[in-house]
Amino acid sequence: MGLDKDLMTNRRSEAPKLELLRKPLPELNFSYSEKQSEVISHSGKNPLIVLGGPGTGKTQTLIAQALAKIDAGIDPNSILILTFGRDRADYLRDEISLRSPKTANEPLARTFHALAFSIVRMATPEDKPDPILFSGSEQDSYIKQMLLTDSADNLSGWPEELKAALPTRGFAKELRDVLLRATERGLYPEKLSEYAKTYSENYWSPIAKFWDRYIKSLAMREEGAADAKERIDPSGLIIAAMLRLQDNPNLLSDLRAKYSVIMVDEFQESDISHRLLLSYLSSEDFTIFADPDSTVGRFRGADPEGLKSYFYTLKEKGADEIFLLENYRSSEAIVELTKSVAMKFRGRNLVRDVTALRKDESPEVSVLRLQSQADEASYIAHAFRSAHLHNGVPWSEMAVIVRSPGPAVAAIRRALFLSGVPTRVDTDVFSLADNPVIKPFLTLAEIALGAIEINTENYPLIEELLFSEIGGADPISLRRIRQELSRNRDESDLRSATELILDAITDPIISIPWENAAPIKRINDLLRRAKTLLRKHPKLSISDLLWEIWSNAENIESEKISKVWRSSALRGGSRGGQADRDLDTMLELFESARRYVERFPNSKPAEYINQIRGEDILGDTITLQGQKAELVAILTVHSAKGREWEIVALAGMQDGIWPNLKARGSLLGSDRLVEALRSQSISRAELDESASQALLEDERRLLHVAVSRAKKSLFITAITREDDEPSRFFEELSELVNGEIDGEPLVTQIPRPLTSSALVATLRRTLISEFSSAPDRELAAALLATLAKENISSANPENWLGYLAPSIDKPLIEPGDSVYVSPSSIQNFTECGLKWFLERNGSRDGDSTAQILGSALHAFAALLHTNPELTPAELKTRLNDSWSLIDMNKGWVKDRELARATDMLEKFFTWHFASDRKLLAVEKEFSVTVGNAIIKGSVDRIEITDSNEIVIVDLKTGKTATSAKDTVDHKQLQAYQLAVIEGAFTELNSNTTSGGAELLFVGNNAKSASVRSQEPIDGEVFKAEVAEVAIGMSGSRFSATINDQCERCPVRKSCPIQSHGRTVVEQ
Repeated sequence: MGLDKDLMTNRRSEAPKLELLRKPLPELNFSYSEKQSEVISHSGKNPLIVLGGPGTGKTQTLIAQALAKIDAGIDPNSILILTFGRDRADYLRDEISLRSPKTANEPLARTFHALAFSIVRMATPEDKPDPILFSGSEQDSYIKQMLLTDSADNLSGWPEELKAALPTRGFAKELRDVLLRATERGLYPEKLSEYAKTYSENYWSPIAKFWDRYIKSLAMREEGAADAKERIDPSGLIIAAMLRLQDNPNLLSDLRAKYSVIMVDEFQESDISHRLLLSYLSSEDFTIFADPDSTVGRFRGADPEGLKSYFYTLKEKGADEIFLLENYRSSEAIVELTKSVAMKFRGRNLVRDVTALRKDESPEVSVLRLQSQADEASYIAHAFRSAHLHNGVPWSEMAVIVRSPGPAVAAIRRALFLSGVPTRVDTDVFSLADNPVIKPFLTLAEIALGAIEINTENYPLIEELLFSEIGGADPISLRRIRQELSRNRDESDLRSATELILDAITDPIISIPWENAAPIKRINDLLRRAKTLLRKHPKLSISDLLWEIWSNAENIESEKISKVWRSSALRGGSRGGQADRDLDTMLELFESARRYVERFPNSKPAEYINQIRGEDILGDTITLQGQKAELVAILTVHSAKGREWEIVALAGMQDGIWPNLKARGSLLGSDRLVEALRSQSISRAELDESASQALLEDERRLLHVAVSRAKKSLFITAITREDDEPSRFFEELSELVNGEIDGEPLVTQIPRPLTSSALVATLRRTLISEFSSAPDRELAAALLATLAKENISSANPENWLGYLAPSIDKPLIEPGDSVYVSPSSIQNFTECGLKWFLERNGSRDGDSTAQILGSALHAFAALLHTNPELTPAELKTRLNDSWSLIDMNKGWVKDRELARATDMLEKFFTWHFASDRKLLAVEKEFSVTVGNAIIKGSVDRIEITDSNEIVIVDLKTGKTATSAKDTVDHKQLQAYQLAVIEGAFTELNSNTTSGGAELLFVGNNAKSASVRSQEPIDGEVFKAEVAEVAIGMSGSRFSATINDQCERCPVRKSCPIQSHGRTVVEQ
């Protein structure tokens, strides 16, 4: 489906004009060993098995063997090289193609699935369209859709105990795993049903029925559609290829004649179906390279246990076997550690007896315990920066390897960034829809399409959008927008602040200037553009909709985000590296959307988003990416396979994480199925035991691969604390490296970061510390002076907080101008002038649940004035109905707060109906002028006594009640009384005699409402106090005052009286 001409023009005009350069090929100064030379010069008259451990040069030998065959006159088009992943295939293809003068019409290297798909396409009749290959993520989504049907109609006959689990992600994942394992091993639904009876697996029968429906569904054609395409999932692709070859002997003969040479890299990652496919294409010149101890793809169906029997069969047919036993990669210490890990595998393997050829002067293997995740990340950052600065190790020669994605990745990335270390996090840790880079773009598209409604239920999504780079808001700025929208709404407007923000997202006009709500304006503009485009082009594709949002998205500086990221990426550095990764993620999104539109041209945009929202695995999207600059890699063990670095850190070796011995597929029994097919055990207990042993072996293989990635230095780290202990693998490695430890193991202390800011901080501490000696202080001062001369601005005392003169000394309000004060601000200023000033200028947090609850209870209390017939039950019902707007918490926390709110409402009711005073008004605003001061505020309740005196009641919902002693001089109540005396409420009652004021506490732990009374005041005395407060508020200096509220003060971290608020230059 082509793009509209105007859209295509926009894309072309915005396309950057860049010169693409390929990184020069490194020179190969590689001396092949005698055994490698045997492999390279092998005659090819019979199959060859090449076995070698990590770093023994298997891949380089494969490349050299392929080049030797091409140099000997073999046509490159007749060479088929297979490997375990597309990145690996790309690497092999480039290395061979760029070093050989001859060209090939087809890729020299490919994956098994790529080969199988090409066979399926070749076998498809010319009058039929090519089949569609489901990606793994599309298959995942498709299974979930079918399970939703089953949850309603139960077409597969699921037992009662599983019905509730059918719509869940976890169930779909386990079911997909069973289907993958069964398909890879050549089973079919009828056979799985037989196994269900043989092994008494109750769930395998409904799985077989589901599988049968699934196969038939994929095979269906769109009725009456001429271009209907067969859909094949990844698990069935290899089997589909073999079936095509069985049905098409001519094609099989052509392929056998075409591929006279077949080579397989990383053969241990193959499964049974891969090996069967190879048997169809059998060639005499057939070489496989393998290391059974380094299998990482068992979760994808790899069958390392079956290698022994496969090799035995090949050798019976005359295959040669060569062992590579010299390690070229790692230092001797790392090789010995790798061998020690391998020795714990079951069975004997000759490839473990390797010799290290690399002789480093100072190899390093460290196994370290640290106190926290932050310490672990900081230690790794220090080690990497030290190696870079002191030893000149390039960033690209360093990597952090983790078992699986988790909080450790974010902590390490943050620590490296703060230390000035550029990083690249492996993108495979996110499914596409969960990647934080693209989430706001998908959310905007869903809103434009109407898939997400803008309502209070979806406010967390909208808030996340406002906090994204597109919105550019933060909690403080969003709170200011809330307040301004609330202040400027019409009196009859009963919408909450949250509803005002939500409505502003789509409203063309709002009650405040747009420049005061810039984050909302940016979202509003993007949605308006997207909706206009959708109206103009009703059949707009999802790729064009996403492009419209992406190309017009702006940041807080009103700059196009696409251009900012591109410029940052071209500049390089740590920020450039981040921008480069973000651009790669956007490319993946656009490629995924484009591919979806091509495959399903009549689909609606929302269908694509629904699909990737439901994916739990990363889509297999092919995108062009530039070669990366010097970056430290942060990746999982699976992504580290086949790669190497000078320095490697293995992080997060925690109990329950590495090894992760939680049974996979324990509910539906995918592992038991594999073991049943492999070991022919009968009892379920035997199957469980066999699966458990295989799982531990699999985890140890991951460790073996991870340890062997390092060339010179290896750091292995774990956290040791009460609730998080190092794993058994860590303890094994610790004993191998550090020996047996008597007593409590030592926890490694974090060295000072190797950054200029950390050095300056250390010198400044030395300079001001009372424990520093005079010579140390003199040295610190001299070093700071040297750093300042070298333009390290933080070392210059003129830039230190506390030594700078005030930037401005003008009063907040010019003399003679009016000073607007509220009753509560008089109270706050009297308690502490600095607290009042800081809170007035944005140093308070956004509205908390407690604050919102207080406002809500005030509103409910006020209803009794306008609707005095309301009963307590009716008010409680209203409170329950509106609670989701008041409290955004979930679960028991939300229930607890609702119970507390109900209790406060009951206390207020009891007090209200017991009062003998008459209620005149609620939430009544007033304004009183006292000299230059204008007191403006609102009173909660105005009541009148039998003697016609006016009493003000202030409702308080806090948990702590003011003491009777403090109430006597409570400035907020005195301000309310002054308003009465000055005639602010004469339209309600002509009397200006104050009968006092009260604080009514309903939020404390007392069984009933607590009342604190204040006697009538002397108005003239308080006027003088207000005038003094107004002078202080309009000044330029504000003093901190110690009082009993300091411990709960929200701005105490900025207070110079408090220990943690002092400036670092104070003695």
